[in-house]
Amino acid sequence: MSLKKRLALKIAYNGAAFYGFAPQIDVQTITGRLTEVLLSLGIKASILAAGRTDKGVHATGQIIGFEVPDFWDLAHLKILLNQKLYPHIYIKQIWNVNKGFHPRFDALMREYRYIFTPKLRNIFLSDFISKERVGDVAKLSQALDLFIGEHNFKFFCKTGSDAKNNIRKIFNVRFYSYKIFDEPVFVVNFLGNGFLYSQIRLIMGAVLAYSRGEISLLNIQEQLEIKARNYAIPVSPNGLYLSKVFYAQGSLLGGV
Repeated sequence: MSLKKRLALKIAYNGAAFYGFAPQIDVQTITGRLTEVLLSLGIKASILAAGRTDKGVHATGQIIGFEVPDFWDLAHLKILLNQKLYPHIYIKQIWNVNKGFHPRFDALMREYRYIFTPKLRNIFLSDFISKERVGDVAKLSQALDLFIGEHNFKFFCKTGSDAKNNIRKIFNVRFYSYKIFDEPVFVVNFLGNGFLYSQIRLIMGAVLAYSRGEISLLNIQEQLEIKARNYAIPVSPNGLYLSKVFYAQGSLLGGV
């Protein structure tokens, strides 16, 4: 029986090319593609992840973990994986980690980024920037502040999550303007201890509806307090990115 070592990998992927992260039958998923490529290298692995992104959602800082035979050189493995995973998945870094490391349960915080614009002139960016109807930008920023802190997000998530409860803490929300290839966009960064199934997409749907005058700030507050589900239309997934996952200091050291 060959000795094995556990690895953690930071990966980026174009979610538009996949039907989400989790494995599914008869459709291409990120886990499915990773498993396929690893098997081509003789590595049979069970892949764990910091978060299971939905169909169309991207990542720039997803963390995954699996075991490989001990003889693998990390730098060589990274080169081979990137050659085979191109063009939709990219391995940014690989670390040796202890046997008990779990990308999901050991994560302290996660950061998601939502990128959107009311007018998208460059159609070649449509897979990566969500085109949304935007009203009063000041009202949008005002509504986002309501979500900072610990809340029960029962009315801001879709059914189907395997979460044991709906309580999550959002530490910070940052809203700003940016340009991508000369395309003016808005960006919202959410930093929290965890996020439920479609939570960010439903939050963004509600705050954008408020910015357009379709619902009131009280409607959002009532929904956050689980008094009434006043708005339940999520924004498009293509503007959403899992951008960073945070772990205890020293968990990920000396990677290649």
